[in-house]
Amino acid sequence: MEGHIKDEELEVLLNDLLEIYGYDFIEYSSASLKRRINRLYVLDKFPSFAEFRYKVKSDETYFNRVVEELTVNVTEMFRDPSFYKTLREEVIPVLATHPFIRIWHAGASTGEEVYSMAILLHEANVLHKSLLYGTDINPGVLDKAKKGFFPLEQMKQYSENYIQSGGSTKVVSRKSKVCCLNCQIYCF
Repeated sequence: MEGHIKDEELEVLLNDLLEIYGYDFIEYSSASLKRRINRLYVLDKFPSFAEFRYKVKSDETYFNRVVEELTVNVTEMFRDPSFYKTLREEVIPVLATHPFIRIWHAGASTGEEVYSMAILLHEANVLHKSLLYGTDINPGVLDKAKKGFFPLEQMKQYSENYIQSGGSTKVVSRKSKVCCLNCQIYCF
């Protein structure tokens, strides 16, 4: 195989992932999947596709490593400021008229966008009647999301995104920060 997975082998592997673990990557870009699988294949020095396939099928820990490699985890707080501005100005006022709000973030990754929503709901004074759910196919990134810690080096960008989304530049009290951090966010 020499580090290059063939189309037929990719199809077999994707069917294995679906049949054994229930993960369906069949509609993903085959070029991207091949690139990511080849990377794993070379890094972990498999001598043949059969041995790689056996490891994926029989070792759930290794399967989790494969999932981490196959999934794309792109996220940042207020990632699309114009989207969040629209949420802030048009959607959340409508949600505020309801007695209870549930929001599901599929593909939540490490949670930055879920926490962005929590901030918007807090600022609109509706966080207390909201539940936010974050799900992702990759359990490793969800563990990070549950902790709610984000890289300090990203804060400048996150702050700029927040301001572009219509966020206030005024100083937020410590009580407000704690309230937002203690909101109900479930990641599973």
